[in-house]
Amino acid sequence: MSLDLTRQSLLKTLIYFVFLAVIFWGAEFVHPLRSGIAAAAHGEQITAPPAGTPLGTLIDHWIGYVPGIGVLLSSLLVFVNSFFVTRVVIRNVIFLERTYMPAIIYLLVCSGYYNSYMSFRPLLVALLVLTAVEIIFKSYNCKTLATGSYLTVGFIIGTAGAIYVPALLLAGLIPVGLVLFRLFDIREWIAAFGGWAMPLFFSAYGVWITGGDFTDVISEYRQALTTPLTLPPASLFSSFEWTFIGCIAVLFVLSIVTFLGRRRSYKLKPFKVYIFFIWMLAIAALILAFVPCRSLYQLPILAVPLAVIIPTYFNSRKPNFVSNFLYVLMMGCAVVIHLLPFFL
Repeated sequence: MSLDLTRQSLLKTLIYFVFLAVIFWGAEFVHPLRSGIAAAAHGEQITAPPAGTPLGTLIDHWIGYVPGIGVLLSSLLVFVNSFFVTRVVIRNVIFLERTYMPAIIYLLVCSGYYNSYMSFRPLLVALLVLTAVEIIFKSYNCKTLATGSYLTVGFIIGTAGAIYVPALLLAGLIPVGLVLFRLFDIREWIAAFGGWAMPLFFSAYGVWITGGDFTDVISEYRQALTTPLTLPPASLFSSFEWTFIGCIAVLFVLSIVTFLGRRRSYKLKPFKVYIFFIWMLAIAALILAFVPCRSLYQLPILAVPLAVIIPTYFNSRKPNFVSNFLYVLMMGCAVVIHLLPFFL
């Protein structure tokens, strides 16, 4: 029997997950106020994202006041999100066999390069997006008007934007979901975008009843979106960091090629689900690449679609040296990235 390091039982997946999570988040429990492994390795401070919203400010103030609680809650959200995305994969039969790899891939992309106690808001956004995505997928089988479902979807995504400003742009997932999973009905579109606007309205209303200007929230949103933040310069990336990024890129390409080659074996709904996650990745990547407020704090959101797409390559072939090597190399580089700064 061929050695297969990529297909593991739930128990083994949990063991691997806990082992990696301790490495990635263990130092944060000891020194929660440090700027993160990536920043420490580069000798620089990675700027925290501006709150930009009343709710975001409140969360940041609370997390900043008790950083240890922030680390605990952030690491807990990593666990919840990792197995939530795995449940979404299993329930929607995206692959031809059951796999728990999405949990490991989410952990690697979310925390394998950078983590911080201030990642709580993006991690919470990822959880909200996964909740909205599950409702979108369920709407495919709804034979009646789904205005209630899409009002909820819009409200959840709007709440994500009220928590973390770059998530406002995830509103692009709403039309993608409506086009892929529903026949056109203007009432569902109105309900979805009306739901998306509600948390933003309540944010402005909350400021107004406390004596502020109703339009201040809009100005704060605009300022947060347009305030430039800097990513770590590529010239300072170590060979392990480049290798880790390269593994993610190569596995993404191989997974897309594999998916296209086997697209005829998918039923219609799983096919649409996979296309949805490709769109999600495109939107998240565009935000990370071009929006001025881009930062490494957005990795928990980017990790969601990658955790669905990348396992396609591993799950569609018999184990071989290449698949095992890429999987181990990706995990090994993530571990070294976190441990190396302690020896520098």
